[in-house]
This record gives sequence, structure tokens and C-alpha cells, in this order.
Amino acid sequence: MLQRELASHPEIATVSEPWFLLGLLLPASDDLAGATYNYNTYRMGLEDLVAALPAGEEDWNDAMRGAAQKIYDKLAAAHGGKPRYFLDKTPRYSLAPAEIRKIFPEAPVIVVWRNPLAVAASMMSTYSAGRWNLYRFVQDFEIALPRLVEFAMSDPEDTVFVRYEDIVGGDGSQLAEIYSFLSLENDDCGDETGDRREAVQFQGRLGDPTGGLNREAAALGDDRWKVQFCNPLRRFWARRYLKRLGKERLGVMGYELNVLERQLAACAGWAPHLISDTVLMTRGVCRRMFLTSMISLQWRRMRGGQPMVDLE
Repeated sequence: MLQRELASHPEIATVSEPWFLLGLLLPASDDLAGATYNYNTYRMGLEDLVAALPAGEEDWNDAMRGAAQKIYDKLAAAHGGKPRYFLDKTPRYSLAPAEIRKIFPEAPVIVVWRNPLAVAASMMSTYSAGRWNLYRFVQDFEIALPRLVEFAMSDPEDTVFVRYEDIVGGDGSQLAEIYSFLSLENDDCGDETGDRREAVQFQGRLGDPTGGLNREAAALGDDRWKVQFCNPLRRFWARRYLKRLGKERLGVMGYELNVLERQLAACAGWAPHLISDTVLMTRGVCRRMFLTSMISLQWRRMRGGQPMVDLE
């Protein structure tokens, strides 16, 4: 939604979700990553390469900055006009906010917080029709969000932090703050701005399939997260997750642990999705323990007459 709002400004160009910066960053040893070329060996090779550079990681970041800038320049040129900014909105960049800051130390960064239970509910309702699917987003919940909070606690320069709930339910002050942060005119001209927002089209296959157009539904939606926590298993997961995040991290994000716990305790329901959740949660544990997605890939290769490969 925020991407669509900003994309309606004539001085901001963007595409759906680029993602490509993740491939330019030095890999972290504790990420949940795998590749047919043996990811651990790849990581060690890059570590040795960077160690051999005269200025080490600084040389690597400088080269990656140049490569990324060429991509952004071409995308901005394809947008038409003379945009001042190219907006790269990719949620998984929260896996490496500090590393991205090293590549672009002077670029303005916008971090959008959201109630993590509302995020979980949105992932289930948007991508799985309300069925349990959070095992697919382990990196987002268990790795990325703590890293993003740690980044915020480092008090980074040229970074603005806003809350999703304030954007959709506010009076426009949050958007005005972002435009001021970017040194752009807030050209909110009522219906004209709304028409430009409606006209924004994202051509990529990634991103929110709902399109972020219905602000009224979104404004109501962050109270509707409670509907998704409709049985004891889901509430048990939520309680444990809030405890893992902890009071301090949630406070940095602008939320209170005891408030979220009270709201969760008020959620009702026992039977909805209980049987399927039991199956899917078990599947999630197996997926994490045995990398079932890679087993599935190997099985498809064998059925197609292709050799099995070392997936690490």
C-alpha cells in the first residue's frame, strides 16, 4: 500500500519487488539457504575472495553498489520522466538491513513496522485462504524481524520508521512525514492523487496480490487479525512467538507485549482449522528438520530422468 502511495508521486519510480540486492550481499552463515552449487562452499569462497581484496568488504560493497546503481538507473529511465528516486521495496531485505546500508550508506531507508500477529494473519489469509502456512515464513519471523529491530536499535541515519496501522488509519501525517524525509513536495491533491494511485501498475509477479488499493478495508483489517487465531494451536504459537520477540523488541517497533497478549487472550474459537493445523504444523516441523522442499525437488528430478544433485 505504501509503495503504491509513493509510486503515485511523479519523482518516484519503482517496480513490483526487485529482490536482486540479496544476491549482491555477502552471505551470512546462519541463514536458511541452499543451492545446487553447495551454498556453504560458495560462502567460504566469497569470504576468501573478500579477504584478498585490498580494502576487503569495502571494495566488495563499492563494486556491488556500482552494479546495483546501473540497474536502478535503467529501471528509472524506463519509468519515463526524470524521477529523483527509485524505490526498491522488497520485504526480505529485512534479512540484511545493515548489509544493505553498507552498500548504500547515503540512501534514505523507510522501515514499516506492523503488529507481528497481524502479519501472521495476513500471510495465512492472503496466501493460503486462511490455512496454516507460517512454516513457509520462518526466515521472516525468526531471523528477519529480529535483525530489523537490531538495525533500528543501532540508530541508523537517513532512516525513517513508521507503523502500518498509523498509515492506514491516520490523517495523512505519516505520508507527509515520509515526503518531508525525502525532501519532496507532498502533492496530495485529493481525487487527482487517488486517480494516480489507481493508475499505478506493478508488472512483476511478486508482491501483495491484493494490490494495496483498498485503504478502507486495510484500516479495518488490523483488528481482523484476531479472526485467524481461532483455535488453541494458533494461539499457543502466537503466545510463544510474542515471548521470543520480547518486550524490548516489540517496544522498539511501537507495540506493547502485554497489550498484544491481552488481545490474543480475547480471541475465541476451538474447532476451526484445528485438524488441518495439526497436520500442517507437523509438516512445517518436518520441513525444517528434513528440508522436505529439497527432497521434493530431488524427487521431481528423478522422475524427469535427471540425476540427483548435492543440495547444500
